[in-house]
Amino acid sequence: MKFLSVKEVSEMLGVKEKTIYQWAELRRMPSIMLNGTLRFNNDHIMEWVDACTREANSGYNPFIKLEARKGGKTK
Repeated sequence: MKFLSVKEVSEMLGVKEKTIYQWAELRRMPSIMLNGTLRFNNDHIMEWVDACTREANSGYNPFIKLEARKGGKTK
């Protein structure tokens, strides 16, 4: 079991440290307070990220809107 700091989690997720503090305070992500310091279990964070992942919609085609704007013509 490895515990991560706010800085490590923010770098891992590519968000600001302030955002990590907000998510933890709102209980939107798993966290633990150890001796007054906010820490994150790496395994729990990875499970949380997996749970937040949305599957791609295979029926989506971004070119449909582009074709509609061109009046159905493609170059």
